[in-house]
Amino acid sequence: MKITVANTVIPFRPWRPENGCVFQGRFAFDTETTRIDEERPWLTPAYVIGAACDLKRGFFVLREHVAEFLRVHESIPIVMHRASFDLAVMNLLVPEFDVYRWVDQDHVWDTQLLHCLFSLGKDGHVSRGKGQSTLEKCASLYLGIELPKDIEDSQGNVVRLSYGQWLNKPPQEIEPVYLEYLAKDVLATRLVYMKLHNGLKGMFEAASETWGFISKTWLVEQVRRWGWQTHHIQLKASIVLNAIKANGLTVDVERRDELVEQLQVVSDEYKATLREYGYIPGQKGSGKALQEILRRLDAKYPDLYFSRTEKKGEFKKSEDALAQLAGVEPFIDVLLGFGSVEKLLSTFLKKMDRVVLHPSFNPLVVSGRTSSFGEINAQNLPRDDRIRSCFVPSPGHVFINADYVTVEMATLAQSVLSQMQIPSRMADAINDGVDLHRLVAAHFFGKDVNDVTSDERQKAKPVNFGKPGGMGDRTLKAYAKTTYGVDLTDGQVEQLSEDWVQLFPEMKDFLNDGDDLGFHVAELFNLTPMSFYEHTGSRKFLDHPNNFGRETQPHPILGSMCLKVLKEPSPKKQSGVAYSLGEIDFFWSSVINNLESIPSKFQQVAREREPSVPLQRAVMSEVGRAAVFTLSGRLRANATYSARHNTVFQGLAADGAKLALWSLWRADYRLVNFIHDEVMVEIPVDSNLGHHAEIVRHLMISSMKRVVPDVRVDVEYAVSDHWHKGAKAVWDQSGKLTISQQAVG
Repeated sequence: MKITVANTVIPFRPWRPENGCVFQGRFAFDTETTRIDEERPWLTPAYVIGAACDLKRGFFVLREHVAEFLRVHESIPIVMHRASFDLAVMNLLVPEFDVYRWVDQDHVWDTQLLHCLFSLGKDGHVSRGKGQSTLEKCASLYLGIELPKDIEDSQGNVVRLSYGQWLNKPPQEIEPVYLEYLAKDVLATRLVYMKLHNGLKGMFEAASETWGFISKTWLVEQVRRWGWQTHHIQLKASIVLNAIKANGLTVDVERRDELVEQLQVVSDEYKATLREYGYIPGQKGSGKALQEILRRLDAKYPDLYFSRTEKKGEFKKSEDALAQLAGVEPFIDVLLGFGSVEKLLSTFLKKMDRVVLHPSFNPLVVSGRTSSFGEINAQNLPRDDRIRSCFVPSPGHVFINADYVTVEMATLAQSVLSQMQIPSRMADAINDGVDLHRLVAAHFFGKDVNDVTSDERQKAKPVNFGKPGGMGDRTLKAYAKTTYGVDLTDGQVEQLSEDWVQLFPEMKDFLNDGDDLGFHVAELFNLTPMSFYEHTGSRKFLDHPNNFGRETQPHPILGSMCLKVLKEPSPKKQSGVAYSLGEIDFFWSSVINNLESIPSKFQQVAREREPSVPLQRAVMSEVGRAAVFTLSGRLRANATYSARHNTVFQGLAADGAKLALWSLWRADYRLVNFIHDEVMVEIPVDSNLGHHAEIVRHLMISSMKRVVPDVRVDVEYAVSDHWHKGAKAVWDQSGKLTISQQAVG
């Protein structure tokens, strides 16, 4: 049988053991299986027939020949599309042959992941939406051909869904359309790999000016260690996350039902109180009633900023938008409390109505992290112990819950040391065993580190986690409230930010990534010393000696001033002097004259000269985008200022955590959840728990150290009979489990 794909013609025939090793270089492999169980999609289907090809010839591989085929080709790199699936299928068929050794040796390439990573480096997004990373889509993008998926056989059956009928049948009995379909897929996979490989190589050759780039030698080494765009790390993660999905999370349904009843009572009480304020959630006209209440509060608190929607100008009612009034206005406290309870009931508890949940995972998002979706978002469960304690180990097991200690600060320090190649006081403090939250709090409160209280330490967390991403003081204040429950005054936020930079002066260089945002804004809206003079009559920019010869060039200070006008109703200079009406009019007029330069949904509010944080951010996003490298060699294009900085340390931490997942899984630990820097492992209750907990800790640390070699990394762990850090477990020297209230690890 001859198969043609994108003008490449390959002969295919059945492979037999006497053929031996038929490929000398990289080849593609694809499996066709029985139909996936729609009710239990996490179950691996049975292998029916597979196909392999390089760019010269192809072979069909029968079930009974898979083990021998793999054995004679185990030293040769292999290409698959969605390798985690194909490897699981083969592993189910021939468990005696460890197919995952190929992954250990970095011999497996996944064109689906390469496509996503290429999109990340080229356009700044990961094309993993529905239908965006299929082989059909990749063939269209990279080969310019169509691989139709609706082909039918002679009986009218859709071919891709009907391979099960040929299980254990010899190839001569299989209807040719099925063999042709399979052969085209595997040949397309090999051709797509070639295109992606060349595209990635060219992309990296042109990326030497990217922020975070160290040298060509460094980048070559990262590709050698982790593959193009850290492909090998992402492949390992995709395999383990599929295994986590299959294992599932066990739910204590009885405890869940009790919690639903309790929260329903609380919800009803909140509703009764809200009714007294004239707001009845869910009733007709309730939306207008809430807007009227918020309108009155806006008048009552003129110094506070009430966020509004862009289209209708209505007051936003999200937790983030109303957080500044928490603890100040009783109605808001009740409203937020009601919203919190309703979210627990509808978003989480409603889905926890079965004994085992099988969450799905995406191994890669733009930051380099993972995400969760499907039956439940297992990475976004509330930290409320009432919810988490409903998750329990499977019968006969306990949880080892292990998480990295402030690992993103370690990866931040490592990135400063290695990518910026400057000394890091943050790295020094971490390596000395100093608690960075206590250090910042001690500096702020003017006391010894050992005298810092828990509440004072909590106040330092927002600045330590928010400032590295370029968070401004206003956003930091809201972040502290919504994420950590910390109320900070404007003065405290400003002082904490100053203290943070004083303690870690290298962060000035880190936050200044060489991309002048003010200049780009000035360029976007034609803000020059001459245009400023012509509109306002002021010559202060025109006559400044630094601007001689640059009178008609974009001016970064004017760009920065414009951003402040777009954000604040009454903008002021650093000296505290308010902008003049003429200056404000200059900036608004310049923006309105260039409305096509900003997103369409913000154009009307710009015409109406309504400043807001969203408007400012929209403009910053339009002009402040650039590429960034992680220390592990992953390129992300088209990232905003904040995204660039977050990617540096979040992406590196994610890579280390994914390597840890692989190490734990290959050590035969049963993983049931993964939350960025936290791993949940199930261990038989009668095993030596202390021994296993230390192994888990060691594997997590050693894996992270592969990408963070110069900064201390630590892991805390606890053992419990449900996911609830208030109920820990300890063990005696014999390994016997005892429930305790003391933390372990």
